[in-house]
Amino acid sequence: MTPLMEQYANIKKQYADEVLFFRLGDFYEMFNEDAVEVSRLLNLTLTHRADCPMCGVPYHASKIYIARLLRLGKKIAICEQVGEISPGGGLTERKVVEIITPGTAVDSEYLDQATNSFLCSLCVTHGKAGFAYIDVTTSEFKATSWNASLMKDYFAKELGRCNPKEILLPLSLKENEVIKNTLEQNPTVSVSYYPDWHFNAENSFKRLTSQFNTVNLNSFGLNEQSSEVVSAGFLLEYLEKTTNTQVPHIKSIKIYHDTEFVIIDESSRKNLEIIYNLRDGSTQYSLLDCVNYTQTAMGNRLIRSWLLSPLCDINRISERHNHVELLYKNNDLLKEIREFLSSILDIERLAGRIAMQRAHAKDLQALRTSIDSWIKVREKINDYDFALINLDDAKFISDLIFKSIHEDPATSITEGRIIKRGWSSELDHYYDLQSNFNKILDDYLEEEKQKTGIQNLKIKHNSATGYVLEVTKGKLGAVPSHFIMRRSLLNAERYTTDKLQELEQELNSASSKIMETEKNLFIEIRNKLAEYVPYLMNLSHEISYVDVICSFAHAAILNRWVKPEIDDSYDFDVRGARHPVVEKHLPKGEFVPNDIKVDAGDDGISLALITGPNMAGKSTYLRQSALIALLAQTGSFVPADSARIGCVDKIFCRVGASDNLARGESTFLVEMSETALILKSSTKRSLVIMDEVGRGTSTEDGLSIAWAVCEYLLNSVKARTLFATHYHELTRLEHKKLKCLCMDVKETSGNVIFLRKIKEGSAENSYGIHVAGLAGIPVSVIDRAKEILEQIQNKASEHPILIETTDKSENQEVYDSASAPVLQAANGPGLFSDEEIILDEILSCDVDNITPVNALGLISRWKKSLSGK
Repeated sequence: MTPLMEQYANIKKQYADEVLFFRLGDFYEMFNEDAVEVSRLLNLTLTHRADCPMCGVPYHASKIYIARLLRLGKKIAICEQVGEISPGGGLTERKVVEIITPGTAVDSEYLDQATNSFLCSLCVTHGKAGFAYIDVTTSEFKATSWNASLMKDYFAKELGRCNPKEILLPLSLKENEVIKNTLEQNPTVSVSYYPDWHFNAENSFKRLTSQFNTVNLNSFGLNEQSSEVVSAGFLLEYLEKTTNTQVPHIKSIKIYHDTEFVIIDESSRKNLEIIYNLRDGSTQYSLLDCVNYTQTAMGNRLIRSWLLSPLCDINRISERHNHVELLYKNNDLLKEIREFLSSILDIERLAGRIAMQRAHAKDLQALRTSIDSWIKVREKINDYDFALINLDDAKFISDLIFKSIHEDPATSITEGRIIKRGWSSELDHYYDLQSNFNKILDDYLEEEKQKTGIQNLKIKHNSATGYVLEVTKGKLGAVPSHFIMRRSLLNAERYTTDKLQELEQELNSASSKIMETEKNLFIEIRNKLAEYVPYLMNLSHEISYVDVICSFAHAAILNRWVKPEIDDSYDFDVRGARHPVVEKHLPKGEFVPNDIKVDAGDDGISLALITGPNMAGKSTYLRQSALIALLAQTGSFVPADSARIGCVDKIFCRVGASDNLARGESTFLVEMSETALILKSSTKRSLVIMDEVGRGTSTEDGLSIAWAVCEYLLNSVKARTLFATHYHELTRLEHKKLKCLCMDVKETSGNVIFLRKIKEGSAENSYGIHVAGLAGIPVSVIDRAKEILEQIQNKASEHPILIETTDKSENQEVYDSASAPVLQAANGPGLFSDEEIILDEILSCDVDNITPVNALGLISRWKKSLSGK
């Protein structure tokens, strides 16, 4: 290998997991496996150097390519030339100066303004899982824990809550099936495993106390044995090693628990399409798309966080509702605030860059203009009931930047044009020297003329001698002693002086002095601003809160939403409810609203059993109920005429499932897993949305499962439940806390019109054949299907079956299958006993034409069927 490739190979050994950007002149080059992979991912030309695969990107455009690699979950090690380039062509010293990973990137070019860039960590100690996540660009740092036995329920849920860019795990969890399965469902997350000794409780505790400058962690609700400590401490250690800088703006950590927020499992979050739609994974046609009218990057991130973590605290929810109502009723004020907010840049991340000494002069000017815009907003809302911080520090920061930083500064601190004139007398001197040097020379020349009396004295300049004083031959007798001879000419002689040499030296060094002085002054100003980073973080939180409140108010005005009433009852009473996403994308006035009324109280109806054909609107009705509850507890107004909602602790939404063949899970197994989670986890205060339970197996099995699930929800869980089904047999189920609803349908002249209106009662027909016809199934198939349906219905009407249902007392806590049965007739195709089937065959047998052999065969088969009874 050449010396250069040996140098590359030695550095690459230390950064085997990263893509090594190896600086060669004006390019970053990649070799071997890095080159092959990057050329494929970025569609770059793959070349060779001494039989080694090679590709490269220009140094000045490298951030574009790095950003693309980060989005693909790659880590990048930046290897720079740190030594002087040898004139003789010797090898230049190189070393890695920075590691950029998806969860530690801080430059704006690598970040999505609308989303947090979370780095998270998970570890298990003493039977408990500790989970922590941090966004180094905004200083948001949170942690939680759960029993390790509940990993399957919690890990996916927490991963979905924070949606991290990168996760750090101990090697001992690499083969954990729950962890592997969850990570497979989140392929965009960059995953790194580290030896377990990195996750050390004692070191993590010391790291956290050192970071927060405390002797213990009691004020954060932690102690040395807390599970959260290990994962949180390792995050800080990893951040400092990769970014190669301190993170002084990380001042605290928030420990959160499930009881603070509405629990929404990962499957329900996806089914409800809260942030992303199921079709293409974008935010279009999602709930976020309906309410996100934020004007700032900070507000954009916060509204996502709110939607993923609705509140359970009624007082906090009401506070948000009241603030939304204030702006909802004052449209002129709302317009003014939103206009000012639109000119506010990302103060949260600007403050983070200041703390990490990454901010440049344009960042500071962006901070100043943003603060000035917020001060104007504060003038509008100071008299209202918002929790606002004092603006004295904000005004000081704005004034400091205004007086010190150039209005249109350079980005690099080595380019000059950063510090404003008048801020530093030293810098002004160098600027004056540079821009007024001719005047300075003229003043000096006039001074020497007065001293020497040589009125024809001149200052000349050339590249060889620099600046000189020229004296004609006739005036040589007046030359003073401080003139220093430089050169003799035919008609004159040239001199210099100490003062002239000093002026020339100052001029020659003025440019470098300006750059050096500006750099020092800028760092001094930035360090001063770093003292105010905690204040700036609080200010950014205030701005983002107001921005989200304005967004909710604007959405409510646009869509005619109302303020919901949240209380501690078990009621869910929404009149004129609408689906926010569907309504937004339909022509105005076309969406049909419906009422929703369930009550988990002792005397209320807790389960609504909904029947009706496909395309009639059952799924929309179910989802809009869950979305209204979610919006209400987020602090938003809701799409309805009125809404009274008893605070919900969990939202479960099982509305269809897809298979996971890679894990050996069929559609039906996925469906049953989701159903099991709902039955085990829901409480009386939960809201349960279930659609088509049991459709992935045989009719007998599916109906049986759906029936039993309904009974369990009625008798054991008692949660507010909307249960949609095509099993009309379920409408025979009787229970004092159950009511039957159906989607209204109108039949005229053989045509079916779906009215999309809910009404009491049960559907008489599923109209599946009609829907199949609308989908383009051949007419011959449709006609044959109608014939078969008629035969099945006739046979079912001849042989009704009996199904037991149980109704247990309100005081029972555990489902009891031995409760007194209530017999109800239910008609169901294919649900006949062996005796009924054999009896049907006997009655329909043509005894006059059957052969003896066939008769004996039938008798033998009947005997075998009945022998096990």
